[in-house]
This record gives sequence, C-alpha cells and structure tokens, in this order.
Amino acid sequence: RFAEQNQRGHPVVEFNRRQMIASTLSVTGGSILSARLLATSPTQRRPLMISTWPFGKDANDRALAVLQQGGSTLDAVEAGIRLVESSGNPSVGLSGRPNAAGYVQLDACIMHGPGHRAGAVAALEGIPHPISVARRVMEKTPHVMLVGQDARQFALEEGLDAREVDAGDAI
Repeated sequence: RFAEQNQRGHPVVEFNRRQMIASTLSVTGGSILSARLLATSPTQRRPLMISTWPFGKDANDRALAVLQQGGSTLDAVEAGIRLVESSGNPSVGLSGRPNAAGYVQLDACIMHGPGHRAGAVAALEGIPHPISVARRVMEKTPHVMLVGQDARQFALEEGLDAREVDAGDAI
C-alpha cells in the first residue's frame, strides 16, 4: 500500500511487521531478504536484498542477476551465498577460521516462505558449499537439519564437491 511519496518522489510503502515477515525469504550467513519493495505502482514488485556485512553486496548482485535471468528466489539465494562461501573471506566458507578444536566446520540454513520450508547443516567439514547441502536437506529429506558426519555423508551421496581442508591454511 502506497501512502505517499518521499522528498525525492519515491513511493513510501507501509506494511506492518506481520506483512513484512510473511513476504520475506530470509537466509542466514548472507542475510539476504527478498520482500515487497518500493515500486512506481502498487502492482509492481521487485526484490529487496539486505546484507549485514559489506561483503554481502557481491552476493546481492549475484542473486539479483539470477532473478533477472528468470531464476527462482531459492536459486538466487543459493547463488549469492555460494559466491560468499568461495570468496576467501576469513569468516565464511572453507577459508574461514577453525573452531576451538582446530577444525574448519561450516553451517548454513536456507528458508523458503511459501510452504514454510527450511533446511540446515551444521558442523559440516570439507564441503565447500554448505548452502547447497542445506537446500537439498530442505528439498529432498523429511529433516530440517543434518549435523557433522551425517551432513557430510548426505552431501557426498548427493554428489556435491568435497575437499580436504587443512586448518592451518585457514588461520
């Protein structure tokens, strides 16, 4: 619902918390949200991408490109997060810091508003793209979360790439 225009002539969108939550697709790790956005008319819709960290801008750009090419919101979220997972960032992906025991373990969660579906993995070792594993957990299993060796085994059974990780390389 467009109540008015701001000083620059852009429409101001009014919606309550329930409407905001109901219209979003949120993902941990990259914090990408797809929601109702400012538009030139009440019938137009376009994505809204929000990143918590500056390195999320590239993820948003990748996700937007996927949407513009006709991909689904899940395809867009996965593509954006995969970019960050492989970016060499010292806090994300296989290049991230090891845990207290010296192992690089990764977590990911993906949610899809329609159908109220979610998939997650935690303590995953040696799989470069945990977001892809989380999505497959959501789409191909009755589970919401797989952890540790079970998550790794599922990823391997799904044919996802695995790599040996030396925690010394991540420090």
